[in-house]
Amino acid sequence: VFQEPQHQFVAATAADELAVGPRRTGVPEAETARRVDELLSRLRLGHLARANPFTLSGGEQRRLSVATVLATRPGLLVLDEPTVGQDSRTWAQLVDLLADLVAGGTGVVAVTHDERLVEALADDVLRLAQGRPAPVPVGAA
Repeated sequence: VFQEPQHQFVAATAADELAVGPRRTGVPEAETARRVDELLSRLRLGHLARANPFTLSGGEQRRLSVATVLATRPGLLVLDEPTVGQDSRTWAQLVDLLADLVAGGTGVVAVTHDERLVEALADDVLRLAQGRPAPVPVGAA
């Protein structure tokens, strides 16, 4: 997931954007539709299903960006600043979703400045300081 979500959008509506990945990987249409509906609901984007992704707010674009990747059910999710632009309620929902993915066996790698996200989810932390990696135990952030 890119830091600038609009760089990954290719479809005319949010719902179509979510369907791109599953369709390209051969997921049956009924299952694709189920995933689209589930993710639109879970990420509070249902009312925007027919909206053009480029007209969404920054926070909505970021959630849609995350959802497009989740629609393919990846084994590993790589995120760049996933919580930027989220209000506290949406932040909590996104963190809960990521926690559920981790509990279900999905690997999550996040590049972030969000210390609360690190505290909520991280098993391992690699901090960069002065251009050098410096491992930091969780809780010592």
